[in-house]
Amino acid sequence: LALFAMAEENALKRRRTNSGGNCPRPRHDGVSTEPINVDIGGVLFRVSKSTLTDNSSYFESMLSDRWQLDAKDGDGESDAIFVDQDPKAFGVILNYMRSGMVYLPRDDPYLCKKTLMLAEFLGIHGFLITVKAITMKNVSRRDEYLSDEASEAAQFDVRFGSLRMAVNKGILPVCFFPPSDDFKIKVSDRIFHASKAVLTEKSGYFSRLLTSNPEAYWKVEYISGENPDVMEVALQMLSSPNSAFTTMTEKFHSVSGQNVKFRHFYVQAILTWLDKLQLPVDFRDNCVQTITHTFNA
Repeated sequence: LALFAMAEENALKRRRTNSGGNCPRPRHDGVSTEPINVDIGGVLFRVSKSTLTDNSSYFESMLSDRWQLDAKDGDGESDAIFVDQDPKAFGVILNYMRSGMVYLPRDDPYLCKKTLMLAEFLGIHGFLITVKAITMKNVSRRDEYLSDEASEAAQFDVRFGSLRMAVNKGILPVCFFPPSDDFKIKVSDRIFHASKAVLTEKSGYFSRLLTSNPEAYWKVEYISGENPDVMEVALQMLSSPNSAFTTMTEKFHSVSGQNVKFRHFYVQAILTWLDKLQLPVDFRDNCVQTITHTFNA
């Protein structure tokens, strides 16, 4: 009897050990951490059920109470859920669902667009609210939100209609990223760099160029047919009039010496370009005084 009892006890231990691999993983606070296979466009992702349902209305509906994990071949694996979408875009979204960090690959605008459209398809509302709020802040050229993210996102919808419309208009993904203040101006074979903030503040011409539509401020380059020497002085007038004075003086002496005709032509070209820039009256008058003083020096 003792040998029989020991044999039964050993058999029970073996059954417990062998069945351990088929036991479902424990749940915490009623939330399933059971991994689920998700096939996105032929690429398999293994994600916990809670990660999917907590972040996506699409998966929340699909994996509702009727969902049951079907064991296959006794190894605990389940059939994959197939979603006919782009796996790279899903990878970006999955990073958000796992970490809560909103990220878009700035160097790949096409992938950004696919990610945004997939987020809308899957109902990743938290991701979309943050994207819209940041974009609205950037378009308004503000450093901080005026209110909470949800209110900013609502303003985005009022202004741009919908996420898809914003993508089609070129607002997204461009305006999600902070704009650079550096503006490259190409004139003939020369390149000048100017501050967008200075240009829009002091020049009506550049203000219209860079604010004519929401995405215009994200322009990085402007090509001008103006004389490069004239452009150089005109841009210096906007940021540093004293530097413009020095540049004009050096130009007079290095190119034409005391050639009055050249001076007159050069100065008139600068004044004409300053008029085109549409400067504030007081600022333009100061620029004219500087140019006149240099011409008569």
